[in-house]
Amino acid sequence: MQVPDAEALHRRTERLTDTVRRLVRRGGVRNISRLLGKVRPEDVGAMLDALTPKEQLSVFRIAIQDYAETAGEVLLGMEASRTRELLGQLEDEEIVIVLGSLAVDDAVSVVEHLPEEDREGILALIKGPENLELTTQLTYQEESAGRVMTTEFFSLDQSTTVQGAIQCLRQLGEIEMVFYLYVTGDEGELAGVTSLRRLITTSPETPLKEIMDTAVIKVTTETDQEEVAQLASRYDLLAIPVADDFNRLVGIVTVDDVIDIVQEEAEEDFLRMVGSSEDELLYKERAWRVARIRLPWLLINLVGLFATGMLFKYFEVTLQEALFIVFFAPVIMGMGGNIGAQTTTITVRGLATGRLSQGPGRVRAFLGQQFRVGLLLGLVCGPIAAIGAVLIEREIMLGVVVAVSLMIGMTLASLNGSVVPLLFDRLGVDPAVAAGPMVTTTSDLIGIAVYFGIAASMIQWLVP
Repeated sequence: MQVPDAEALHRRTERLTDTVRRLVRRGGVRNISRLLGKVRPEDVGAMLDALTPKEQLSVFRIAIQDYAETAGEVLLGMEASRTRELLGQLEDEEIVIVLGSLAVDDAVSVVEHLPEEDREGILALIKGPENLELTTQLTYQEESAGRVMTTEFFSLDQSTTVQGAIQCLRQLGEIEMVFYLYVTGDEGELAGVTSLRRLITTSPETPLKEIMDTAVIKVTTETDQEEVAQLASRYDLLAIPVADDFNRLVGIVTVDDVIDIVQEEAEEDFLRMVGSSEDELLYKERAWRVARIRLPWLLINLVGLFATGMLFKYFEVTLQEALFIVFFAPVIMGMGGNIGAQTTTITVRGLATGRLSQGPGRVRAFLGQQFRVGLLLGLVCGPIAAIGAVLIEREIMLGVVVAVSLMIGMTLASLNGSVVPLLFDRLGVDPAVAAGPMVTTTSDLIGIAVYFGIAASMIQWLVP
């Protein structure tokens, strides 16, 4: 059986890690250097994640000394928390070498994941034009196109001929993306774009303005990075130009950055859905700061649990002669919480991809679908739970109460899991923050209220 690429890559990284760890223990600096020269920087970064901080420092310093021009790329293959730890162990001169070897957008990616107090100190170490470029790009809003763009791009004036453009391409040094040729107007504004294929199949005397496409898919420096990724996906683009307020081309967001954005947004949504954030990975050794990240959502959950307890208290007198029904309360709460969390995940994903942001008709259809899904699941799970209740308590009416409660509770929880994120989105709040404790707690409340309410209304049939 053929081994999947991802699994093969994982095994290769493990073998590389074991080899490097043995060489570090033996002091085999020369062998480590030769090995690093045969491995891509990104793979070296993945390998460093598995080493101890002391081993990381030893190997990375060899990379800086022998492969200074690519040492910075090693950091791009590491986890943000590991990068922060490693940079904290380096000397000032080493940090300058590492960040100086990176393109500006990659250097920004490394620096912006650092805590604020560490970021300022590192920026102070970098001098000259590199400092200006890095500092300028960091002034753009977080998670914006300005933050992730690269300023190394290729553009020419619209009066340039095809022959002149080809000559300029031949004289280019190292540049990030040359699949597209961006064309500017007389005032430096972005006027159009053309492809290299069109360039080499056109008569040499033809000016670029005659072969450029003026309907350019572009963004501004303040455009959210998630929107940039959506545009690249929708139009199958390898790069998207970034313009300032005067429509002047200031950078491009390339496909490798788009992939990073998609991964980052997915991880961010996942962490928020469980009531946390990426900061927890950065501050994992600082217990109090991690606790502060989780605390607000746990407090919300605590309030919800108190509300659930008040429901138990409210029905205590009515149901005191039928306390055996409490045995099935966790079933009702758990099933409602589960389906609410499932529906919320789908809703948040739909909002993130724009599928639920295309008019009220799409939202109404989605809510109707989730209502029907919850109802169908309740119709299936309700009778199964009823059979279990009858077998345990030998009471048919209890089975009816459990079945009806589970069906109604799961239907309402499914609807709740859709409505809450949509409501947050309408209020301008990131809907991912509602997907964890908020929906789970409200679904529990709905489920237990329905269950106890139905049981209280049928108490005369439940008590002998």
